[in-house]
Amino acid sequence: MKKLTKLLCIAIFVTLFTVGCEKDSAPRNSTSIIPATTNGRENVTLGTEYLNERKITVSVWDHGQIDGDIITIYVNGTKHVTNRKLAGPGGKITFTTTLKYKGYNYILLYAHNVGNIPPNTAAISITSGGVSKEFTLNANLDENGAVNLVVE
Repeated sequence: MKKLTKLLCIAIFVTLFTVGCEKDSAPRNSTSIIPATTNGRENVTLGTEYLNERKITVSVWDHGQIDGDIITIYVNGTKHVTNRKLAGPGGKITFTTTLKYKGYNYILLYAHNVGNIPPNTAAISITSGGVSKEFTLNANLDENGAVNLVVE
């Protein structure tokens, strides 16, 4: 009986140790992966945000006066918000995703119009690991605005 108990304790310890030691197997990018263009428009890098985790929640709303801005949001080239009209802070568009990479990822604003007051400006909030960061992306009909998202 003592031998069985001892073996059971060892098995539980090994299982807990193995689960606790699992590593994030996501590939790592050491430099920016923002492409030069998206949909025929130049991508302009507007900054870099540092995050704790790959799982993020993103909220988007019209940064300035609500003027009819229509946008698409890409994360690492994948559309997450498609052809949506921006409202104010009370009408945020929110989605959750897991970034594909450790290191560098990106978020990009593609403007379908410039609203009544150019350029198209979107306020973005990204929550990662309980920490929220806010920034503004600008775009027009010639350039897309992009920000590096670096998972440390």
